[in-house]
Amino acid sequence: MQAIDVIASDFAAMLRAGEFAAAADRYWAPGIASIDPPAFGDAPASVSGKRAALAKCAARFAGQRIDDLAIDGPFITGNQFALFVDMVLVDLASGTRRPFSEIALFTVRDGKIAEERYFYD
Repeated sequence: MQAIDVIASDFAAMLRAGEFAAAADRYWAPGIASIDPPAFGDAPASVSGKRAALAKCAARFAGQRIDDLAIDGPFITGNQFALFVDMVLVDLASGTRRPFSEIALFTVRDGKIAEERYFYD
């Protein structure tokens, strides 16, 4: 089983490279809990399971493109790590650009990310 610093560093590097689906496939536990603040567009706030988490992600960013992605971290403590994420979301229909920032907290159990929790306005 990989140490949390290896998991956190590799996961963050994959996200920085835009390999979102590959990072999820490699590191998410089958029963991952994915938790966002309530009422973010059409995406549910909380889901369980890899398939549901991928669908939530797709709904969250539907009709948008991510530009100017910057990720700070990982910041590791115990079995958790956090990433500070800044990006620009581009509305595909209008071309409107808006900055978006979040803190993502990940909990690792048995070498996989068992929970991801997002904080933003």
